[in-house]
Amino acid sequence: GTSTFMEALAANGTTTIQTAVTGVPANKRRFLDDRRDQPFDKRLRFSVRQTESAYRYRDIVVRKQDGFTHILLSTKSSENNSLNPEVMKEVQSALNTAAADDSKLVLFSAVGSIFCCGLDFIYFIRRLTDDRKKESTKMAEAIRNFVNTFIQFKKPIIVAVNGPAIGLGASILPLCDVVWANEKAWFQTPYTTFGQSPDGCSSLTFPRIMGLAS
Repeated sequence: GTSTFMEALAANGTTTIQTAVTGVPANKRRFLDDRRDQPFDKRLRFSVRQTESAYRYRDIVVRKQDGFTHILLSTKSSENNSLNPEVMKEVQSALNTAAADDSKLVLFSAVGSIFCCGLDFIYFIRRLTDDRKKESTKMAEAIRNFVNTFIQFKKPIIVAVNGPAIGLGASILPLCDVVWANEKAWFQTPYTTFGQSPDGCSSLTFPRIMGLAS
């Protein structure tokens, strides 16, 4: 099982790993520009999907491998592996299945050069035009259920970060057991930029990991 697991990590470019990230260089604090600079490789996503014998999901790819479940973000309903309710529900479904089957652990990663750009704001903004209060409540509930799935998952979750992890894509990482990052990975939580409150329990987990000052 170990060799298969390491092969899965290698496929995501995470054989050279970093166990901690002390900060994000100033030249990488370009949230929107970096999204444009790293286009999502749709051909790679199609190639990965073609190799799967059991295709059940639209926005993720799930591989049952030797002793573990491999979940890859490969979003079709959003750009840059962003999270909307559809994506979050699929990840929750895959985790619930892995919790009930014989998987010893879950490997969580992404297809392409971007790990996760956090919440899909365009998706949410489009739905706020009708009933702002109702849609905001639905959005908050979707995020809460998504985060709770990670908190309540009883088997180990190993994350392979192969590129930018932004917003909710970064704040869920401390809820997992091990995070491996390659040299192209960087992390950003632009809550103040977008007038957001911290999500994913990051107001608790980040100070515990990085210290209160950071």
